[in-house]
Amino acid sequence: MDEGKALLLGAELFRSVASEERPVWIGGILESVLAATQLDFMGFGQRMVTICREESAWGTAESLFLELRRGSLRSEGERAPVECAMVDLLEVAAKVVFNASGARPGFDPHAGARVLPLVWHIMRLIDQGPAQEEALRHVEEALWRGAKKGR
Repeated sequence: MDEGKALLLGAELFRSVASEERPVWIGGILESVLAATQLDFMGFGQRMVTICREESAWGTAESLFLELRRGSLRSEGERAPVECAMVDLLEVAAKVVFNASGARPGFDPHAGARVLPLVWHIMRLIDQGPAQEEALRHVEEALWRGAKKGR
């Protein structure tokens, strides 16, 4: 799958998840990706998962996004490609969750279309060891959980 096709499929997948379900959906994806990669940039992944689980915390995703952006810009040149992709996924997650909170002004409403391409990219970058196939299965299940259309 090329990046353009992944983005088109990602947009379709994102649209198929009800807006009020998107934080829970993306929280499940983050949990799966964190488990598969064992990579949590400065603890932001777990913090984002915690925010996703609690509707009353969704509005705090904006401050997490800003804190993540500041931290990631300082260390950008020092990170491996998989870490850069993980930071991008965390930023998209923060945007999606903040938007679901209903607070204004919101982030780009189409940011969630990048979830599938970023997850696809991350999974291509991780070690090709025997655990990768199981990790991919868990991530794929998380991606489709919450989608109206399914597969």
